[in-house]
Order: sequence, then C-alpha cells, then structure tokens
Amino acid sequence: MDDPQVNDILNFSRRQFLHGAGALTAGLVLGGAPKLGRLGLALPRAQAGAAVDVTAAPFGAKGDGVSNDRAAFQAAIAAAIQQRKPLWVPQPASFYRLELDNANPQLDVPGDLAIVGAGRATTLLRFTVAGPQAGATYSGFYVHNGVRFQAADLRLEEDAAPDGYALHGFNFQSGPADHQCLIEAVDADGFTHVAMAGSSGSGDSRGELFLAIRDCDFSPRTECCVAFWTAETGHKRLHVYDSYFHDNVSNHLVYCHPHNSVHIENTRFDGTPNWSFHLQGSAISGEPEYQRFIGCWFGPNVGRGIITHGGPTTHPRPEIVNCLFECSNAIQIRSDVLIDGCYFTNNRDAQSNSAFVASIENEPWEVTMRNCIFAPKRDVLPYVDLRLADITATIANCQFYHQGSGSILALGKSASNVSTVSNCLFYVRPDNGSQAISIEVEDGQTTIANCRFHGRAPSDRAVIHCQRSSGTLSDGAALRIDDCTFQSVTGGGLFYVDDGPGNSWRGRISGGNNRINDWQSASPMVVVNAPQAPFYARLLPVAGPAPLGLVAAATTVVSSNYDAYEISTPGEISALHWWSADGIADPLFSGTIRLTAVTPFALLASGNIRLAGGAARRDVAAGTTVRLAYDSEQGVWSEVA
Repeated sequence: MDDPQVNDILNFSRRQFLHGAGALTAGLVLGGAPKLGRLGLALPRAQAGAAVDVTAAPFGAKGDGVSNDRAAFQAAIAAAIQQRKPLWVPQPASFYRLELDNANPQLDVPGDLAIVGAGRATTLLRFTVAGPQAGATYSGFYVHNGVRFQAADLRLEEDAAPDGYALHGFNFQSGPADHQCLIEAVDADGFTHVAMAGSSGSGDSRGELFLAIRDCDFSPRTECCVAFWTAETGHKRLHVYDSYFHDNVSNHLVYCHPHNSVHIENTRFDGTPNWSFHLQGSAISGEPEYQRFIGCWFGPNVGRGIITHGGPTTHPRPEIVNCLFECSNAIQIRSDVLIDGCYFTNNRDAQSNSAFVASIENEPWEVTMRNCIFAPKRDVLPYVDLRLADITATIANCQFYHQGSGSILALGKSASNVSTVSNCLFYVRPDNGSQAISIEVEDGQTTIANCRFHGRAPSDRAVIHCQRSSGTLSDGAALRIDDCTFQSVTGGGLFYVDDGPGNSWRGRISGGNNRINDWQSASPMVVVNAPQAPFYARLLPVAGPAPLGLVAAATTVVSSNYDAYEISTPGEISALHWWSADGIADPLFSGTIRLTAVTPFALLASGNIRLAGGAARRDVAAGTTVRLAYDSEQGVWSEVA
C-alpha cells in the first residue's frame, strides 16, 4: 500500500495500543469502512459496498457444514485486503467448514484485514485437515508481513484432533515490520494453540507484534490458549482484557518469553494441570516495559497460577494486583515481583501443603508483598516460602489465617537474605489441633515489626522458629522483633531456637516494646534445641505500668510486658525473674524496670540482684523508685541511675 493517505489512516500509534481500552475502541479503519463489532462496527446489510461479503459472488461461501468453504474465504480475504474493506461473515445456515490440506495449510493473511462475523453464538468457522503430514503446522488464519489484523464476533473450532501435527487458530509470524492485531468477542475451542506467535525470522524480527485480546473465550486442545515465543532482537506485547482461558488437558494456558511486555486485566484462568501463565526464560536478552496482572481470577482447577522469570539477560518486575487465587500453587517467583491486594484461598485437602507463594530460583531478586489475605478453606497452610540464597523480601499489611500444620511464612537461606515483615496478622485458631508455626527464620537479617500473633503454637515448638534446615548459620544472622503483640498463645512457646554447634541463635534475637497478652501456654517462652549453655537474647518490654501491683517476696516474678511496677506490700526481694509459664527466668527478655514503693521494701544482694558498690541491702522508702537493668548474659539485675 503505497498511498500515503491510506497509510496515514492505517498507522495506529503505539500510544493508542498501550492505552488498552482506548486502543480497543479506536478500532482499525480500513479505507473508510465502518469499524469492527464491539469496537463500534455495525454492519447493516443495507450498506452495500461497505464490506466484502464472503457469501456473495464471486466468493460464494455456503456455510452449510458440508461444503469446503476454504477457497471462498481465501478469495474473499484477498479481495478485502485489496479493496481495503472489512470482511463480513454472515450467520451461516449451519457452519462454515474450512478444510485445510498440505497444498493449502492455512487461510493466508498477507495484508491489513478486519474480519467480523454476525456473532460468536451464530457464526461458526470449523477447521479440519485432510491428509495431515506428520510434524507439519496448519493454521486457521496465518497473519504475517507486519499487517494490522482484527477479528471479531466469531467462533472458531477444529474437529481434526491433531496428533503428530499442529493446527493453530491464529498464527502470527514476526518479521521486520510491526504487527498490530486485535481479537475481540471470539470463542475458540480446540486447536494446538488458539493464538500462536512463534520464534521465526531469526535476525530479522525487529518488528514488534502487539496482540490485544478482549472479551474472548479460549479453550485449547493440547498446548496453549496463547503462546508468545520471540526471536533474537524481537519484542512482543500481549494485552488481554475481560477474557476466559480454560480447560487445557495437558499444558499451560499462556506461555510467554520473559522479555515480552504483558498486560492482563479482568481475565479468568481455570482448567489446566500446569501453569495458567508461564513466563519462561530464553537465551534472548532484553527487558519488558511492563508485566501486569490486574483483577484476574485463577480457579481451583489450575495446577499452578503464575510463574515469573528473570535472569542474567532479563530483569522484569511483574506486578500482580487485586487478583484472586484459588489454586494450590498460586505464584512461583524467579524475578523481582510486586504482589499487591491479592486474595489466596482454596479447598485443597490437608495433604496438599505446597506453598501459595514460593521462591524458586534465579536469585538475586526482590519481592514486595502487601495488602494480601491468605485464608485457606480447609485445614491446610496459608504457606509462603521465601527461602533462597539471595533475596530481599518486604511483606506488609498482610493477613495470614492458619488452619494447618507447619509454617505460615518461611524466610532466609543465607547471609544475603534481608526480610522485613510489618503490620501483619498471623492468626491460628486456638482450637487447632495441628499446632501451627507462624514464622520460620533460617538465616539472614529479619525484622518483624508491628505484627500480631494470635492462637496455637506447636507444643514442642513455638510461634517463631529460628533453626537451620541444613548448613551453618551465617555470622550476620539476626532477628529483630519490635512493637509486636503475642495474644492468647496456647500450646508451645514464643520462640523455638537452635543452639547447636555452628547454628546458635544465641544473642541474635533482639527488639523492644513487645507485648505478651493472656499467655496460655504451659511451655516456656523460649524452647531451646540442643542447648550448649544458657541461651541469651534480648527483647525489651513495653514501656508502661504493670496492670497490677507486686507483692514483695524473696522471689518476685515480673511480666515481660512492662517496665514499671508498684510494690504494694513490705518485704525483702532477693531474686527477680521475668515471668514464664514454668516460673524459671526467661533469658529472652532484658531491659530496665522501675520498682516504685507504695509501702517500704528492701532489695537483697543474696540472689540474682547486684547492688551498687557491692552493698548487701538496699532499702526503698515509700513513694520512691529504684531502677534495675537485667543482664541476660549474667542472669543478674543491677541498680542503675
């Protein structure tokens, strides 16, 4: 097409396509022809000459379900391209039977074409292959040469049941020029791939394919609803809106190389034993401009939801926003990723304890997960596993509702791990016999802040589990707990720690302003595995007065929640202990406390109290205050100014 005016009309800008719905409502204008289908096309039959009618002379497609209409369609396609008009496919008496063979393996679309039917409920194109050749590829529509292509208001089926050969619904071939293509309001059932964009044209594939799919229902037979390979120097864009991809018995629903740009919005995925959306690595370098999943649903009949991919030559950051995951394996991470406002749930059985979100490979990378809810429907884990050798994890404003056995959140693998968990809720049903662990930390630097833990812990373990599954703990490993509340904990302890050779968490746990409310467990707050010596760590209590006054006695037990107490009864105190269920000093808590005398009392240096200047006795007059600091390494309290 050498007419500059026509070329200007056809030249859709990338900006239009990138605006998604704006591009889709703009449509492809061909030589003054009306716009397509839900893009705005109304093709009244009275508009003679507005479109090429595949049933009119000289084409004469029958649509009777018996006659082979392939030649009529091919001739009508050629005429529509040459005349710069849409191709109109009226409602057939039965369906359009399109028989391909080795001499005619596809409907060839070498130029700009818009094809529209009378409606996907009424306009059926059924493809078959006569005498297929093993290893051969056949296509419903073969789109190439960098054309602009649109299809709307059709239904495509195949009855060939390909075995040993491929039959694609739409086959887009890359080349030096750009493709801009739209499939809208199209149902497709069967085919090897419904929409295929292969890796052809090595070295000359600098042209970009933009494929937008809107309001479509795709169900492939064996491979994928959409497959997006890309050759070296190539790049493709896939936009999907308001569609349903489902019921593939053996493969993924969407396969895409990771350097391609992706925008998937308000689309449902269900019915595959494999991935709903597989971003699979290749040797091709390049960066996508975006990879977005917004408001999508991944159903319970999906083996896996989304798998990301990055590596030495590609560094994407998929954004997964406001999506619902009802599949067991929701997201597997192999690149930077943002997960925001998503809901994870399913009805899997107790034996299916694989992670909803899991790190896989290709580190280093960063994951940000915020505003998410994990709420299984049965006695299974809301499990998130972010243990790799070199990742940075930020988890904020999430809710984890636990009904199974095992870890809710697993973090850390090496010294390079940096994890931050803030403003999250970890809830385990108090009556849960499975006895859950909330957070498991293996290594790295972990900060937990402003979180709330509520419910049952394992009777032989604890709410937070610090232990290596293998290897040696790094020198810089540390866990900091700040401004957290542990509410109504039953069963196990607060911390389970490993103190074995090369793996000791001694002195690596610290923090402040933490509150333990309504401790109901019979276990110590700190459960130590293979202790080598007394275990020391430091969590400072909440700054504030104790709710009840203390009685002066030889041994006085104070709560780890508070740093101020009133002594209401005269007496002598020789030993102070942080409270724990078994009445033994809890070395996990340290800090400074204030004892205010409502009535006079005395401190004696005969227990674990050390008084200034080596004094043996310190009398505290009524109305005065004494401050004591606890040294967890020595297990003693010392008076401070």
